[in-house]
Amino acid sequence: MAAATLENQLTIIANQKKMLRDQSGLKLVIGNQSRILRNQDAIIKNQRKILANHARILAKELPTGRR
Repeated sequence: MAAATLENQLTIIANQKKMLRDQSGLKLVIGNQSRILRNQDAIIKNQRKILANHARILAKELPTGRR
């Protein structure tokens, strides 16, 4: 009985180690995802600036119809 109990405890410890490893891997994934989201946000802001600049350029090039 004592040997089985020790073996169960060793199995539990091994499983806990695996869980900790998995959790640290998940932390890395979450960190990377938040960095990706921040980068995507910056890209969207830059695309808005580009669109605004294109709109200004087009407004200068197109005839206004006013005289």
